[in-house]
Amino acid sequence: MVASSRTPPLERRLEATVSGAEPEASGLRVRYLTRRGARELSEFIELWPPGSLQAVNGVGRLLRLLRAGRIAAPSEPYTLGLDLDEAARWIERCRGACVVLRVRRRLQRELTLWTDTGVERIERVLDYSEDAEGLTVRRLGGRSMLRIPREGMIRFQASSSESLEVLSVEVPPR
Repeated sequence: MVASSRTPPLERRLEATVSGAEPEASGLRVRYLTRRGARELSEFIELWPPGSLQAVNGVGRLLRLLRAGRIAAPSEPYTLGLDLDEAARWIERCRGACVVLRVRRRLQRELTLWTDTGVERIERVLDYSEDAEGLTVRRLGGRSMLRIPREGMIRFQASSSESLEVLSVEVPPR
């Protein structure tokens, strides 16, 4: 029996065009513009350190973008990770190329605390509970529970933001 190629329900595919790229820290920030709704999405493609698993994966993404833009890849594609400005120029040549993005909704929660000493922001909050002694905060990434005592805490506010995370970039079927 042939396995189904359906996308899992929490993921979906969006047609988009490449709208730009710029160097950022240890990789590239690539921007896309969706074809429906004209929503801008971006992803960070890790290209450093050379030879690492994330850099090899990043170079693979760059090669798929070059293929979508119908641009011949450089003879040594792994050198793109050594010069991020040059890598951004290669992707800029792909501006307007059509790609299919596999994306997933990403919900991020955070707490803002007002205390006697100032304002604190706790990011990547998984869950929190309040009791007479203070707040107990569970964070993403398996970190230990954070206990915030009620004394010194004036108030707190929970907030969340939703975005789309780019999981993969594919060349559309022709």
